[in-house]
Amino acid sequence: MFVRVVFSAMVMMLYSALCNAHSVTFIAEDLPPYHFINKNNEPDGALVDIAKAVIKQSHLTAKFEIMPMARIFKQQQANYNAIMLSLLKTPNRVNNFTWLGEVYFADAYLISLKSHIDEVVHLNFAKEYKVATIRGYSSEAYLKRKGFTENKNLVLVSYYQQLWQMLYKNRIDFVVTNTLTLNNELESSGLDPNLITKRIHLDELPSSLNFAASKLFDSQSAQEIAQGLALIKENGEYSAILQKWQLPIPSTANKL
Repeated sequence: MFVRVVFSAMVMMLYSALCNAHSVTFIAEDLPPYHFINKNNEPDGALVDIAKAVIKQSHLTAKFEIMPMARIFKQQQANYNAIMLSLLKTPNRVNNFTWLGEVYFADAYLISLKSHIDEVVHLNFAKEYKVATIRGYSSEAYLKRKGFTENKNLVLVSYYQQLWQMLYKNRIDFVVTNTLTLNNELESSGLDPNLITKRIHLDELPSSLNFAASKLFDSQSAQEIAQGLALIKENGEYSAILQKWQLPIPSTANKL
């Protein structure tokens, strides 16, 4: 009888814990090897593994959804428990999200075709040419601060497909963009990635990729995720996951 009572109590405690466990949904676009759907039709990737490791350090439960980029912001706004796996932290976004920790980085470069033979060793040298980026991105504000102007040496487009098509057709000379999705963008546009080269690393552009949630995200859950991410960085699990996926481990300069 005593054993039965103890067993029933344990079952009730477990049931209560499961009911009280806060569930979150990590969302991201299809971007191998960071986050994608694998051959078993399951979410996979380096940042998926990092998120899973973080969740193990918490009292939370989690699921993962891979979706087109156009849906991600809508989903995040509709679901207060949604967490974007890799949102670039920019000045105009700082006050619009709950930032849960840096997970990786996205280096920005001045890019040209390899056939562009003029030597450009500083961004100022590119002012003699047509430099393009996507309208509304932080790269637009950055180039304008550096003295580039529309209708002179700055070309703004709405989509990355336009950006790369213009470069490959020699309608522009350079592109400024972060390179996290570079190969995917070129291949999905039917373009050969081997024809381009990175000219100048632009370390002044935002590069921090973060777990990011709604401003209405539960504060206790936010704290658990932030603490879990810090812990796996300290105990080496974070680096081991990046090594598994053959990704560079961020330096101290990236503040990860």
